[in-house]
Amino acid sequence: IIYNINANNKFYFNNLKLDLPSDFNSENFVGIEKLFQNLKDEPYSINSVRDIIEEIELVVLNDQYEATQTNVNEQIIDNKINLTFKIEETEKFTVERINIFGNDITRESVIRNNLSLDEGDIYNELLAKKSENNLKSLGIFAEVDTNVIQGNSDFSKIIEFNIKEKPTGEIMAGAGFGTSGASISAGVKENNYLGRGIKFDSNFFISEASIKGQVGIVNPNYKNTDKSLSFNVQSLETDRLTDFGYKTNKSGISVSTTFEYLRDLNLSLGASSFYEKIQTDSTASTRQKRMKGEYYDTFTKLSLDYDKRNQKFKTSKGFRSFYNLDLPIISNTNTLTNRYDLKHYTELYEENVTITSFFLETAFSVTDDDIKLSERLFVPSKKLRGFEYGKVGPKDGNDFIGGNYLAALNFSSTIPQLFPAAQNFEFLFFLDIATIWGVDYNTSLDTGDDIRSSTGLAIDWMTPVGPLNFSIAQPLSKSKSDITESFRFNLGTTF
Repeated sequence: IIYNINANNKFYFNNLKLDLPSDFNSENFVGIEKLFQNLKDEPYSINSVRDIIEEIELVVLNDQYEATQTNVNEQIIDNKINLTFKIEETEKFTVERINIFGNDITRESVIRNNLSLDEGDIYNELLAKKSENNLKSLGIFAEVDTNVIQGNSDFSKIIEFNIKEKPTGEIMAGAGFGTSGASISAGVKENNYLGRGIKFDSNFFISEASIKGQVGIVNPNYKNTDKSLSFNVQSLETDRLTDFGYKTNKSGISVSTTFEYLRDLNLSLGASSFYEKIQTDSTASTRQKRMKGEYYDTFTKLSLDYDKRNQKFKTSKGFRSFYNLDLPIISNTNTLTNRYDLKHYTELYEENVTITSFFLETAFSVTDDDIKLSERLFVPSKKLRGFEYGKVGPKDGNDFIGGNYLAALNFSSTIPQLFPAAQNFEFLFFLDIATIWGVDYNTSLDTGDDIRSSTGLAIDWMTPVGPLNFSIAQPLSKSKSDITESFRFNLGTTF
């Protein structure tokens, strides 16, 4: 068999124009015009045309143009393509009724609170799709289908949401294996308690030197106020008496509320209180002996969440910027903690989702004291795969003590071509880079600007018995004292 392939001429974007109705404000579409300029003389791509239409629809939606449609007119001159995107106002329909079917467990109020349309509104196809995506993002339904039918009048629509419930409870177990031994974790989670959309989560983590457990509950719409209410209880014990002469027990509670402050900007306010006891023996260092005693700390919490993702469920473009501040109110060391997390989503090619993220965290005393060991920072496991959690960064003797500052840069990209027909399955490549530094009580222990990095493959798979997460990583660079971890997996089952 002989295949003959003849390549056609390559086409390029030429002049791209936007044709607006006379009553539309052109200043709202400045971003679209800039996109046109960036695409000029670039190779033609149907994906780029699709992205332009999505950007136009987003502007139309944000500026409350209620009923519009976008048509594309094409003109080919040699190997150049001129495109005109014409926005036209369409006939307006009101939402006569919204019907919800199949929610045998979930209360109807939970579903309606996540809809972007209400009865009596002007019907908008984008808002209908957004409502469907919001419901899928809750993670409590197996299927969500939307059907729009004609209402009782020629100018009304009836929207039907067909829901298929699924088990929302989850029992999880995980393990990690590295050069220094193993760690295990387990937990129980319920995402739709009593059908009210309330989330309950309890988990614990055990390693050779520490035990950590917590229980949390989140009501996403407390008493129909459009504000979420969160409550958390946690406890941490680190026992290093045998090896390093100290032991810490820290327990506390936190409560917070979150609400929409501006469009796409959520504000969270809260408070947390902790009791901590530090014990030492004769083998402890001088600095650790100075920290011996009991501590009571209270912090006020502030978080800002700026969410510009195109959709919450299976995000493919946009970004999310999150900032958190813990400000000391009653504290012996007056430790202030800042945390910033930025994630950017894009599609490098069809069906691909690529995420680039930047993470920064600081912890220091506003009164120039030495912060407690339990307040020092460690690189999160998800930000540096291939290394054992808590076994990276500055050391005091043989004891990993964490740092005052840390930064991480992460890149991950799905590979849909490997399993194109697979459902609920993601195979991805990742690259993690991180550094941790700062020892306030002894600068000679600081590891400076050592860069840790790793690359590898990961699988996220919703199996018939529950979610499976698996990653295998190869460290690329490390400090001499860092301890690596070959692979990590988590397996859960639903109920």
